[in-house]
Amino acid sequence: MRRVTNSKLVVPIVILILLVIVILALVIGWRETPQVAHSGSGQSDPGHVTGTSTPGPAPLSVWVRPATTDPVEYAIAFGTTIWTYDTAVHTYAQWQNAVSSFADSLEAPDSAPIARSMLPYASQWEELKAHGARASLRDVTATTTPKLEALARDPRAPKGWHALLLRGTQDNVVDGATTRTERHLTVSVICRPQCTFWSATNELPQ
Repeated sequence: MRRVTNSKLVVPIVILILLVIVILALVIGWRETPQVAHSGSGQSDPGHVTGTSTPGPAPLSVWVRPATTDPVEYAIAFGTTIWTYDTAVHTYAQWQNAVSSFADSLEAPDSAPIARSMLPYASQWEELKAHGARASLRDVTATTTPKLEALARDPRAPKGWHALLLRGTQDNVVDGATTRTERHLTVSVICRPQCTFWSATNELPQ
């Protein structure tokens, strides 16, 4: 009688153990899946126009994050993205997504909010949209300065860190009238070897 009772108890215990193993496997798999998906190079497809995941009109073709090891090329592409827009063609969310993609990397996981802070506020965007505003960029350059070179040589600087002074001429159209604005930005990137956004400020290096 004791053997029969023991054999009846074994089956539920085995089933319970198997259920625990399955549940643990599912939980571990759920937790590890995002890490595996994010463990790649962190670079966007160079031929893909960013921001297409957001519903709405197609984003601008110049909003392409380059797959490059050249910090100058990367900085210029970032500047072109934040200073080029057309309120009749794309949405504000698409613009934000395009800018965020430049900072989508394991090298600088907290830099996307800084990249987006280079854009106008949402309220400013709505005002621009009400006036049919658009802007394009030309004569853009990315150069270094003695101050930025000294920062790059600092032993505390991250490996592959570069800082550049970005300048360009922005042609703005508001209510059909065109104005010209000289833009500048100090931007830093990390290239190990592929480049990604690190930080930026509208202040000129002293």
